[in-house]
Amino acid sequence: MNIETERLIIKPLTLDDAKRFSEYRDKEEVAMYQSWDEYPLNKAINRIEYCQKHPFHGQIGNYQFGLYIKENNQLIGDIFIEIDGHTTFTLGYTLDSVYWSKGYASEALKSVFKAMHETYSFKICLCHVYEDNIKSIKLLERNGFDKIHKSWFYQDVLYRKMLNK
Repeated sequence: MNIETERLIIKPLTLDDAKRFSEYRDKEEVAMYQSWDEYPLNKAINRIEYCQKHPFHGQIGNYQFGLYIKENNQLIGDIFIEIDGHTTFTLGYTLDSVYWSKGYASEALKSVFKAMHETYSFKICLCHVYEDNIKSIKLLERNGFDKIHKSWFYQDVLYRKMLNK
């Protein structure tokens, strides 16, 4: 999947991205709301190699795409997509903190929703977010997500977006 927006290119990561991928994911303020505490280079290389062996075709599996600034091809974040059915996918996103609150996440999400719905016929997008990650919750709500479940065990909240609305 390759997507162009006004300011971004969303495309598969390459091994040339591994150092940068590790760099922003390893920042304390970025990792705070993720499932990892640190993100060393070897973990980035392993993830990218996995994704290269399992390219995206809209089928069951999990995938990672880089978010690049169009004007300079700078990797600023990534999108995670997990497909476990024919109509629903789970989405995750990570953005280098330097690029927070600049509209890049909304721009990326809207284009991914459109591609997943129009090209692959998905109807529902789900996102898990920690309940104290207020910025991410506001991002989801601004982009049409509704809160549907709270997990007491994981301390996260599940949000859903119907893509045909």
